[in-house]
Amino acid sequence: MLKAQQNFLNYLSAIECALQKNQSAALKLGINVEPISQLAASIRSKELLVPVVGAFSAGKSSLLNAILGNQLLPVAITPETAIPTELRHDVRERLQVFFTDKHTEELRIENLPQLQSRAAEIDCVRLYLNNDALAALAPLVLVDMPGFNSPLDSHNKAIARYIGEGAHYLFVVSVEEGTLHSSTLNRIDEISHLGRSFSICVNKADLRTPADVEAICAHIGQRLEDDGLEANVCAVSQRNAASVQAMLSSIDPEVLFTTLFQPALEQQQRALDGVLKAATDGLQRDQADNDRHLDEMTQALLALQQEQKQNTTALLGADLVSHTDDILQNVRHRLELAVDSMAQVVLRGGHDELSRIVSDEVRSGLIEGARLATDHMSAQMVDDFSQRAASSLRPEVHVSKDWTDGLLQQLQSELLPALLSSMGSISGKGGDVRSRVLGVASVVGTLVPHPILKVALTLLPLVLGSVFGKVSEGQKLEKIKEALRNQVLPDIDRRLRPEVQLFLQSAQQHALKLVADAFEEQIKQQKEALSQASIERKAGGKDALLGALQQTRSELKALAEDYL
Repeated sequence: MLKAQQNFLNYLSAIECALQKNQSAALKLGINVEPISQLAASIRSKELLVPVVGAFSAGKSSLLNAILGNQLLPVAITPETAIPTELRHDVRERLQVFFTDKHTEELRIENLPQLQSRAAEIDCVRLYLNNDALAALAPLVLVDMPGFNSPLDSHNKAIARYIGEGAHYLFVVSVEEGTLHSSTLNRIDEISHLGRSFSICVNKADLRTPADVEAICAHIGQRLEDDGLEANVCAVSQRNAASVQAMLSSIDPEVLFTTLFQPALEQQQRALDGVLKAATDGLQRDQADNDRHLDEMTQALLALQQEQKQNTTALLGADLVSHTDDILQNVRHRLELAVDSMAQVVLRGGHDELSRIVSDEVRSGLIEGARLATDHMSAQMVDDFSQRAASSLRPEVHVSKDWTDGLLQQLQSELLPALLSSMGSISGKGGDVRSRVLGVASVVGTLVPHPILKVALTLLPLVLGSVFGKVSEGQKLEKIKEALRNQVLPDIDRRLRPEVQLFLQSAQQHALKLVADAFEEQIKQQKEALSQASIERKAGGKDALLGALQQTRSELKALAEDYL
């Protein structure tokens, strides 16, 4: 177990001990310890997945075979036969296969190549190997991914899920490419929008001179720097993976794990301190003042329920339309920028290549737009609920700005990755525990609009036949561009709109529930604590309870400083 992981578990255990030490006070106040248990379960089960991503020609599987020191992963694969494969260290070697019909099978590792014929039935494979390289990289779990330029819906769902679940990403670029193409930059942008880190591996270095390879690596590093991104860049041959192994070994899993859970732990501490503070302050006020505060809290809860109803209504109104328009405009802008290259591909008759370009630009535009939309809606909802609470509560009992800021930070960092992860959750795995703690339910793969792409591709032969039949070669390219802009792109926009609206409705519903539940739980807990403190005050137990609460608050603050 990681030190950070154990440290966080020790911290949560210490919180429970501190509450148990003053158990009578905690019980009297009705403190809810369930969130502590949920967070501990999430921390205990979290894995650090490292998806290995790149185009089909990048040589990902060959590179991973070089890392393993064994030709285990099939390399002669096509988009139709690619299966996400998680590489895990274990002394008992085996295959664990997760199927789309929600059953699993355990097979011998020799059966891995035969699974390609069943790829359409399979969500993913876990390959357990007693391998020194995997043992050295643990707790990082490498994932051999389908090529991200696949036009296939099922594989893009898998890619979207791992974008949400991954802790770090290894991008593999063939030295033959010589640069970071737009498709790779788009994927880098996507994971950057999700707050994840990445590394770059320039593969097949033996196909170029050392000087050329060094220049390519320098060029890629400069390109990333120009875009304001930082990443390690290394070069490897498929016979010698030492440099990529060294780069992966330099990734600090402690930092990755801390980044994933620090916001949630800090928010949990703020919430608990707010409850204890409400009770402490109540013990120090007179009964009449406490009665007024309790009445205000009742009114605040009613106001929050009203706010939730109004936000629910707004989901079908201008907010949804505005966010949908923004996302589609973002997608349309990316497609407009790609029209020249799309037209060149059409001119060559490369329909498969065209589908990859459109798929790439649409997916990137959707994820980038979805991040902006979910961040905006989260900020708006937190602000709306804060204003509702502030209008009903006095400043001394209002939920603190630190608490609302922490809630927003947690929501913006976790909502979209959890939604993406849930799009293609592995049958039998039940998804990531952290996603369940967030309350994010399964979402149909609405961020992967490949039915739209199929429609666009169906239209192309008609467009070509009707528009270009009798034009000269010199005129044809401009006519193709005109047809793409005026016929294909608008049709993609039109057919994509209901899918984007469906996604946004789901995202807004989840965000609204998370924000409403957080505010309601916090105020309910404070109200219950204040009510019980008032009862204790009347019974003459004020001093004993006050001392216990003050000691508990001090202990919890010290624990946060020590562990977080």
